[in-house]
Amino acid sequence: MGKKKNRLAGQSKKPNILAGQASAAPEKAPAEFCISLKHWDSSQGQSFDQWEESCLLSKLLNRWHAHSSKPILQCLDKKFHRYGPFPPDSEFTHPKHVPPDAVWASMHIQNKECVGGHIIGNVFYVVFLDWDHKFWPVEKKNT
Repeated sequence: MGKKKNRLAGQSKKPNILAGQASAAPEKAPAEFCISLKHWDSSQGQSFDQWEESCLLSKLLNRWHAHSSKPILQCLDKKFHRYGPFPPDSEFTHPKHVPPDAVWASMHIQNKECVGGHIIGNVFYVVFLDWDHKFWPVEKKNT
């Protein structure tokens, strides 16, 4: 009997998981708006389930989608503010897992409902969902 031919002769035994993808990264990655949940704090604010039940989660995802093709600096507007240090009058506490020098920001979804987090480069790290505007409280106007 002769040797059996290996039907995969000349091919790698492991599949190439990068087949069909670009072989090189662009020289300078675009600074488009990105979201990270790495610093999410489930002990404060509301859960994603609560926002889904109140029909806010889809509005949040639509807002993120609208920003996803723009540089983060173009996303900063009346509804998405970069503030600086953690707000001194906040009813939330600065989570220990978030860097102490974080540049905090707030993104309004509708009315008083907002997302609290911080920005590093082009990434908005989501930390809190806040439907009562207690993360970054402001004085009420005209009341």
